[in-house]
Amino acid sequence: MKALLIVAGFEVRQRARTLSTWVYLAAFVALAMLWTAAAGGVFKDTVVAFGARVLINGPRQVALSSAFLGCAAVIVVAAIMGRAVQQDFEHGMHHFFFSAPIPKSAYVFGRFLGAFAVLALVFAGIPLGEWLGTFVPGIDPDRLGAHRAGTYLLPWLLTLLPNVFIFGAIFFVLAALTRRMLPVYVASIVLMVGYTIAPSLAHDFDYKTLAALIDPFATTALVRLTEYWPIAERNARPLLLEGVYLANRLIWCGFALAVLLLGYWRFHLVGLLETRGFEARGQDEAAPILSQAAVNTRE
Repeated sequence: MKALLIVAGFEVRQRARTLSTWVYLAAFVALAMLWTAAAGGVFKDTVVAFGARVLINGPRQVALSSAFLGCAAVIVVAAIMGRAVQQDFEHGMHHFFFSAPIPKSAYVFGRFLGAFAVLALVFAGIPLGEWLGTFVPGIDPDRLGAHRAGTYLLPWLLTLLPNVFIFGAIFFVLAALTRRMLPVYVASIVLMVGYTIAPSLAHDFDYKTLAALIDPFATTALVRLTEYWPIAERNARPLLLEGVYLANRLIWCGFALAVLLLGYWRFHLVGLLETRGFEARGQDEAAPILSQAAVNTRE
């Protein structure tokens, strides 16, 4: 466990020093603010419509906005999760990790958890931006209701974080097994195509539930769960894990866990070192690096 936390902390600190991490966070906050402002009627030529009498900060509207904006961010998951392990091979750092006394579980799950923690922070920018967007001048006050923390926290916990886990597991395993980023980006495109197919199936009444289940982003599941809610419920009722929404989360999180465990089983530390001589030399060189990482993590 200690080695796992050291590797995870090393990944978090490494990402915290990267400018792109903070650029992603700022971009999500700005995009969500603009989305909320458009829904509130600030921009006359650009309108995000939820209905004439619904509140733009109602639970259903915030949940759907978070899900839609999270769909566009799948490429960010691919970039951060894929690079979490691929960069070790690109820069030759894998020799230091693999020759040090670190178990495979600590390396694989430590890298994954570190990248997941960074993405959790980055994706928190979406609900944060939605909340800040309600204070943009020009929003119709009749479209705003009372601010509730759960309205913004639940979509982050129940939709965005599971999505990060689902797509993160797929991208992380692809990068770990192929040592390249190209398959990771190709997979992100394929998943975006899947997001396009699911809503098209929902147009057919007979396949609405199926479309909600096969949509990994859960946007279709949210629409399916709430499509018959009256205006009062859409403005006040929190979206919890129930019905087709719960089934969607269980199916895809279970699939992602299976992918992650399969990738862990297929990932081998033995045989990745180029020479035995480098292995002996790398163990001595890796020890101070990991010790320094442990010190930095505790700071």
